[in-house]
Amino acid sequence: MEEIELLKSFNKRIIEIYNEQNLVPISGKDGSLNLPNGKPLLSWSNSITRHRNCAFETTKVNYHQLIDDLMFISDELVYFTAHLFLYRDYINDPLKDAVTTNGGQVFYPIYTNVPGKRYAMYLNICYEKVYNYWDRIGDLIASFFPDDFTGNIYFSNVIRDLQSTYAGNNDYDWLHNFATTTFRDYNANRIKTVHTISHSTENKWKQLSQVADEAKTKELSEKILAYADEFKKMSDLCIEGIIRTLDFLEHVNKDKGYQCPN
Repeated sequence: MEEIELLKSFNKRIIEIYNEQNLVPISGKDGSLNLPNGKPLLSWSNSITRHRNCAFETTKVNYHQLIDDLMFISDELVYFTAHLFLYRDYINDPLKDAVTTNGGQVFYPIYTNVPGKRYAMYLNICYEKVYNYWDRIGDLIASFFPDDFTGNIYFSNVIRDLQSTYAGNNDYDWLHNFATTTFRDYNANRIKTVHTISHSTENKWKQLSQVADEAKTKELSEKILAYADEFKKMSDLCIEGIIRTLDFLEHVNKDKGYQCPN
């Protein structure tokens, strides 16, 4: 019973962070299912995707599952981002842990405490969730072009391959700009932390190499603390992204003549 109360208390704090930081998933605040453009996510997406399935009856896609998965991943990203905010204020700071030797030399050591370690763990998860989300967006867009995209599908490649046809469409251009700037830089960091070295280990050893440099220590500490805000921005971009994607696919329906019989 004590554990249940503890879990309730912890969840209450996470919800408070949602409100404090205005962390909102694509399902809307309090699960309203309404997007900022005033359209209801489920019925709007269904009105778009059903035309694609009418056009390709032999290769229908379960869009109910795909949109549901996008909502779940968005919920995950918001939840794990809230954990970054939860632990951020309690991370040990090398500047505050400064040590002065008898000779007057100042060092800024790494004393990784529990909040700092948890912060780093949830950071890795946030990177995975963002990639999962945009990977599904790539699947959603590619499904409207079943003859053009087969095999492994990646968000960036889908957007790139549609440029010659759809450049100039405002929603496509937003997706292209995002894919070639913000997402490209994010994905480079994700690939590094997944396949080469985690941010936690990289930052630790970077600090060890500059342990006597106050300016570089300050710069690195600020970078680490900024991760929470960066993923809040990324969760906001997920909302913008689903709106842009659905608007773009409405255009594709008209452009391709995908239409269900009345």
